Amino acid sequence: MTHWIRRPLPPYEEINVVFFRGMPLDTLVRGLLAGRRLPLAYGKGADWGVVLHDMLGWSSGDYDLVDYGRLCRGGGELAVFVTEPCIAKGHRPEFDYYRDGRLVTGLSFETPSYGVGARPDLLAPALTAANLAGPHAEYDEDSDTRIAQSIAAHFALPELDLPGLDLP
Repeated sequence: MTHWIRRPLPPYEEINVVFFRGMPLDTLVRGLLAGRRLPLAYGKGADWGVVLHDMLGWSSGDYDLVDYGRLCRGGGELAVFVTEPCIAKGHRPEFDYYRDGRLVTGLSFETPSYGVGARPDLLAPALTAANLAGPHAEYDEDSDTRIAQSIAAHFALPELDLPGLDLP
């Protein structure tokens, strides 16, 4: 999954890429730390900022999901890519979009036509235009890249080569 990002990511196996806006970086970082997730890198674009963090908690056996809804209350937005949901089981990436503490839309890259959340079909036009959903859907070895690019274009997410992105 991480090859759609044009810059090498830190050498960690399971990371989440979280784009944020409408909230301070400090709020997001404090929320991640409270959830025992270590922020690894961050950057700020003109509209969206980005934080990369460990998917797993620092406690042994902490595989719980991050409560992103709790992290973006009060006008915040989060666009979350789970790049390696489970390397051992071979699941494909996932995406979730939160606004004001609620899941607006989400999807698994395994079945991009089937969204979840308050607006499960929010990304359907973008995915259909890229032939990733609908009756003419085409899947190949580049499907994950095309899905991520379609999502990024829909939300106008910046590239991860943001100035100041602090990658080790």
